[in-house]
Amino acid sequence: MDTNRNLLNEDLQVDSIAITHLKETAMWSKLFAIVGLVISVILAIAAFFMGALMESLSGGFYSTTGSTLTLTLTYLVIAAVYFFLSLFMLRFAGKMKEAILTINQDSFNVALQNQKMAYRIMGIITIIYLLFLVLALVVGIGAAMFVA
Repeated sequence: MDTNRNLLNEDLQVDSIAITHLKETAMWSKLFAIVGLVISVILAIAAFFMGALMESLSGGFYSTTGSTLTLTLTYLVIAAVYFFLSLFMLRFAGKMKEAILTINQDSFNVALQNQKMAYRIMGIITIIYLLFLVLALVVGIGAAMFVA
């Protein structure tokens, strides 16, 4: 097998099998996008009530304005990130369906660009999550060494 083959110099074709896979991918992306948009709206609405809810459940521990504001902003940031992730997935689904139905290269390229942006957001979230895990591990080990 030639591993140095450059697909950009070859005549790469999207055959009927690939089109079937792309149609199904677009269908699932649309489902995830719609659910994601609904969840992001619910999160945004919940952000304004979460501070008061946490204050009442914690017995006044979250009674300071800074704590409730931080909680509200955190929920709003999560809702915004999830909204844009879902929006890019919805755009991918719509443009891919359009590209397949009309055999339009521009729609196909825009669909792939939106899919790339969705994966980029997921990648950034994953990197941030892994950094938090490493930070928690370092802090945990440091705390264990300090106590011992």
